Amino acid sequence: MIRSAIMMILLLSLLSGFSQQGILFFRKNDRTISTYIQDSYIALELKTHQWFAGVITKVQNDSLYLKPLEVIYGVFGTDTLASEIMDFAISDIYALPKKGVLVDYRNGSFRISMSGGHIHWYWVKSGWIFRVLGAGYAGLVVTNGIIQNDFTLAGSKFGVAAAVFLFGELLHLTWKPTLRLGKKYKLECVTVKISH
Repeated sequence: MIRSAIMMILLLSLLSGFSQQGILFFRKNDRTISTYIQDSYIALELKTHQWFAGVITKVQNDSLYLKPLEVIYGVFGTDTLASEIMDFAISDIYALPKKGVLVDYRNGSFRISMSGGHIHWYWVKSGWIFRVLGAGYAGLVVTNGIIQNDFTLAGSKFGVAAAVFLFGELLHLTWKPTLRLGKKYKLECVTVKISH
C-alpha cells in the first residue's frame, strides 16, 4: 500500500510538466453514456436550438472547441468542408442526439436528418407509419364509398382510421430524438495531464 502511494506520487510529479487534455463525459445520472476527447466527432444542440456537428479540437473545464464539418451531397459524390473552429460554453449546450440519430448539413445549416439515421424502429417510434396508415385507410374508405356510391359503413371505418392516425400523432409528440441536458443528463469535463 505504501509502495503504491509512493509510486503514484512519483508518477504525478513526473507528469506535472506535461500539457493538459480535457475529457468530456456525457452522463445519465451516475452512468457514462459517451466519452469525447480531442478529435472525437460530436453533434450538439445549443439553447438557441441551433445544431452543430464536427470534430472536437480542444476540451477545457467549461468550454468545447469544435471544427464543424459540412458534408455537401452533389451529383458527382460528396464533398466535406471544414469551417472555422468555434468555441461553445458547456453551459450553452441544450441537448445531444440519441444514439443512432443523424445530424447532417442541409440547406445552409445543421439539423436532424428526417431519415432517422441508424435508429431501430424509427418509423414506429416516431409514429410516422401509423399516421400514414391512418390517412391511407381514410382515403381508401372515401375512394370505395365514391366508387360504390355507398357510405353506410364509412363512419365506423373513419373511426378506425382516426384512431390509428391519432395514435401515430401521440407517438410523434412524445418521442424525441434528443437527450436534453438537465437533472437526468449532464456533460462533465475532467482535465488530465498528457505528454506530447
